Amino acid sequence: MSAVVTEIISTLTAGISGIASGIGSGLSTLVKNIFLDTTAETTKLSTFGGLVVVFAGVSLAIALSRWVVNWVTSLGASH
Repeated sequence: MSAVVTEIISTLTAGISGIASGIGSGLSTLVKNIFLDTTAETTKLSTFGGLVVVFAGVSLAIALSRWVVNWVTSLGASH
């Protein structure tokens, strides 16, 4: 009976890990197709990927600027 239970568990876990690796490779391929442009022997960022990087940079700059302004204005405030 123990051997049967062990075999069932190993079969189930093999199926789950197979599904997980399939999903992972599919997502990896999807992200590479969206963000990377591979032509011939070169790989570069796609137009969409470039826009994402630009907007992320602008967002980071705005957030850091707001943080610095809040920090400077709080220097004179009493806590």
